Amino acid sequence: MSLSPSLDDYWITAALGQPELRPVGIPLSPGCFQATDADRERYTSLIRGRVDSLLRDEASYKERRERNEDFLHAGEWKQVKKEKDLTFYRRFQRGRSLRELALEEELPEIQRAVERGYTSMICDGFVNGTIEDMLYGMTASSQDDLLTGFSYKDPPKDCVWLGSVETATPATPFHTADLIWALPKLPPMLDQVDVCYLKGTGQEIDANGERYGYLVLHGVHIAQCPAFAAHGISRAKMYFACLFREPQPGVLKVTVRGIFDLSKKVRMLKGLVSAATTSIMIGLLNGVGIGEAKKLTLLARRNRSRLRDLFNTPRQSMCYMCCKRASFLGRTNLFGTHLTTCYVCGCTVCSQCTRGTKRRVFLGAKYPCSKVDCCPRCVREAATTIHVCPADPEYQIVAEFYLNLNQSSASKLPEILQNNGMKTNASTGIPTASTTNRSLGEYQLEFEDDSFSISLSLPELRQSSEGDVSNADMVDMEPGSGLEAEAGSFESSISIWGGSRHRISFDDDDFVPTLSSDTMYSDRLNANAGLAEKVEQRLLELNIKAEYTYAQTQETMMIMQQGERR
Repeated sequence: MSLSPSLDDYWITAALGQPELRPVGIPLSPGCFQATDADRERYTSLIRGRVDSLLRDEASYKERRERNEDFLHAGEWKQVKKEKDLTFYRRFQRGRSLRELALEEELPEIQRAVERGYTSMICDGFVNGTIEDMLYGMTASSQDDLLTGFSYKDPPKDCVWLGSVETATPATPFHTADLIWALPKLPPMLDQVDVCYLKGTGQEIDANGERYGYLVLHGVHIAQCPAFAAHGISRAKMYFACLFREPQPGVLKVTVRGIFDLSKKVRMLKGLVSAATTSIMIGLLNGVGIGEAKKLTLLARRNRSRLRDLFNTPRQSMCYMCCKRASFLGRTNLFGTHLTTCYVCGCTVCSQCTRGTKRRVFLGAKYPCSKVDCCPRCVREAATTIHVCPADPEYQIVAEFYLNLNQSSASKLPEILQNNGMKTNASTGIPTASTTNRSLGEYQLEFEDDSFSISLSLPELRQSSEGDVSNADMVDMEPGSGLEAEAGSFESSISIWGGSRHRISFDDDDFVPTLSSDTMYSDRLNANAGLAEKVEQRLLELNIKAEYTYAQTQETMMIMQQGERR
């Protein structure tokens, strides 16, 4: 699999010859990061270090449990939340200074986050699923693949697949590493933050011969995706490592450790930050559902030719699993049995066999992800008989919604090429996470109590006052930042739109004579519109210059740091 973006995904970018402008006005193109050998070595060693560290922690937890002790020291960790079979713990100071607490972390970037007042959290427990489903759901090899996974539940405002560091192979099907940028949805009264992070997945055998899977999310800085402070967006960082084991078929033992850094000093937001970290951990475990939805989508597409014939024939009058017929009142009776058609295989099944639950698939023209009726046989077949190989194009599932958008965008290419102006993804029809307002009309988490969403309305998180840290502090480009910072070049190639304003053509029958007062009013409107256009153009030029200057400053700092180390 090539590290560069495919022509099918990014043909509009190639046609225009300039970086895409995201809906929020940020110039960022999918696949803009091309990994070098040094990048691969640096990032793979980072992922390996995070996994080894969590394996050592897991071994110590196991030893404490064997001694009939709490797996975490009761004097250092406090339980903050319990949902279903998952328990969340937060480290507390216990009379220690932040510096002393930071020294217990291994990486310098995490130590700096602790010194600013952020605390590590641990999630331990069980979820239903398999290692294969989890890793399959968390892999993404293209922009459309990334959008498909995010559309499963609570998608961000926008996201970009920046590029691959390592890709899956038939020998190592889930061994991947990618760079991703995401802009989460926040209420308009809050400061907007974004994240640029490395995502690594894999499946290996430990020293005891037991199989485990891992997921690593680690905030990084690359020249192709600088901090967008000029757009009013501050850069947050997250550092999470997850281990997955399968003690019995269909059950996952999960261990997650991480910290979420807003790059600001924490004053009275510790409870809110803990809720945000918990929400991120819960979101990571949605990978099981994403993997199942991809498999069901794959099954439905394989059966699509046979389903055309089934949908043209009358539905059977009884369930194919239990031979039960529909009750007289059907769906209108709360306790009655009704028949439905399995969306995946097309067979008739009753509501008791499906247990009244619906499954998610990435099919449908209205939304990227939809809930459909699915029989237990198809769910079991997806979980047990499909063995995924992400390197095979067949298993790279893209939502039908985004495939249709790409096809409709192809018809607009001649019109785009005639206009050399700057285009956004929304105007050219390129799919983004904000192309549709919703994926299923609901973005609640699986857990009823999402304290992070509730806490977003707190006044402490409203837009920064004079006492907040400056944007330069938010960027947090500190000397010796290690893997957070890299030398590179970033040159803005945005061209100011020089085309004329859009006009509407009128026929002779549409002409209406104007009075002198109308002419004066129209002249004033044209003058105001021209002034507003000049001001907007000037602001855009200043923003571009500010981003370019900031990128040059970052590169200079990296060169100076490398010189000092030598």
